[in-house]
Amino acid sequence: MKFEILIDIIFALLARRRVTAAEIADKHGISRRSVYRYIDEISRIVPLYAVHGPNGGYAIEDSFRLPATFFTEGEYSVTMQALEAFGKEFPEKASSALDKLKAGSKHAREINLATSSLMIDSGPWGVTENYNVKLRVLEECVESLSPVRIKYRDGNGEASERVIEPHVIVLKQGIWYIYAFCRLRCEFRLFKVGRIEMEIVQEGTFERKPTDGLAAALSYDAADNREEVVIEADETVASEIEEWLGVDCVTRENGKIIARAMLPVNGGLTSKLLGYGGKIKVLAPAKLKNAILAAAANITEIYRDNMR
Repeated sequence: MKFEILIDIIFALLARRRVTAAEIADKHGISRRSVYRYIDEISRIVPLYAVHGPNGGYAIEDSFRLPATFFTEGEYSVTMQALEAFGKEFPEKASSALDKLKAGSKHAREINLATSSLMIDSGPWGVTENYNVKLRVLEECVESLSPVRIKYRDGNGEASERVIEPHVIVLKQGIWYIYAFCRLRCEFRLFKVGRIEMEIVQEGTFERKPTDGLAAALSYDAADNREEVVIEADETVASEIEEWLGVDCVTRENGKIIARAMLPVNGGLTSKLLGYGGKIKVLAPAKLKNAILAAAANITEIYRDNMR
């Protein structure tokens, strides 16, 4: 886990030239103290410097480049397989990236790609053709700056119709989102692709707006009703809890696994916790425990009625 984070930070610096501690902490679910420790370790082998001020962060010297032979044969093979697997959703982008990697790698002629060993299916269980079409349409709209009219059903089951201006496609925890400016709400929103019904692509284009709020939108910090949630978890789901909340939020106390995190206490959190069944126990807050009890009682009553 630590090695993966270190490598990701290096690539983020190479791609964007500047990142902040807050961005790294939010992306990997770790504390800023851990970020500072990782940055210190990276600085021993990579020329980093701190940029102070409101637009500051950590940056890498412009002269620094990874060597062309950075990929080992195994790493190159896995990267190529991943790109080919992603090609189902974004064929043009993946094809271009594949050509560039093949052209620049000494391994290009040596490796027979076995893409059957890796498959990325972005869609839900069931019919996925329409889902993949939506992804491709949204990706085209992001590139062409074309607004889209959609019907959207939110997490509470309420349906609405609106025009959105797609800016960024996001994959987070296995779920695809579109970060778009909503003309109905006059603000940026994250929309789950699976909850979108495509209507028509509007004529004309829109002017791209700054997407500075994306990092906050992808963080629990964006929620107004966050509270400290304390969960006791079974060892069998410990890794899942760590992936969800981040390893810094999970500790072993008196032989038990305890997770603490500031989370939005709402119906979405209740549903997620119910998915763990008897593998977790909510210790706090009281209102979340009551929500779990009420939901479990409702489920029990539904099945009890069916048995009568």
